[in-house]
Amino acid sequence: MENYKTIATNDSYLKEIKKSKFIVHLAQTNSEKEANEFIEKIREQESSATHNCFAFIVQEKVLVERMSDDGEPSGTAGSPILNVLQQQELKNVTAVVTRYFGGIKLGAGGLIRAYSSTTAEGIKEIGLVENRQQQGYTLNIPYHLYDKFENYAKNENLILENKQFSTDVSVEVYFDLETEEQEKQKIKDNFQNQIQFKETTKEFKQVKIEAH
Repeated sequence: MENYKTIATNDSYLKEIKKSKFIVHLAQTNSEKEANEFIEKIREQESSATHNCFAFIVQEKVLVERMSDDGEPSGTAGSPILNVLQQQELKNVTAVVTRYFGGIKLGAGGLIRAYSSTTAEGIKEIGLVENRQQQGYTLNIPYHLYDKFENYAKNENLILENKQFSTDVSVEVYFDLETEEQEKQKIKDNFQNQIQFKETTKEFKQVKIEAH
């Protein structure tokens, strides 16, 4: 699978529009099965709601997109939710928007705006990550260089994992495949080739990005 964007964490967001409460529940879902399980969970959790409309996009062998208006006028709920997920170019995410009717009808246009804005604002509030395939390395760093390397890593937005202190300091880092060689060379240049690299595994790692 190529790099893809999704939500940073599973969470919900509430918005009130003309006395109706709209709650978007968002979850990372890696299959259609996971998406349907999340939808059923929210339906049970919000069983007294007027509507539980949803949309999801998951990448399995093929890209799967589903949506439901759940009793709202056709095209006023599921489609606006799905459009937001598509516009943000998200994958492996499910959005269920729960509505508690407040007594004032919104009309078709009002419903479309309500479902889309609740979803978009919820995504912005929760935040996004990009799942990037990265190459892992174990770095052996001499003790006298470690403080300098920690500052370097902070400035370069490198995340240091599995720190171990022995004869030297051992840490794990991951580099984007596209910039892997440049990142390694920068470290070698900055630390006069005194840091040793050992290649480990390729993994998808989550990197925070801005919602638009």
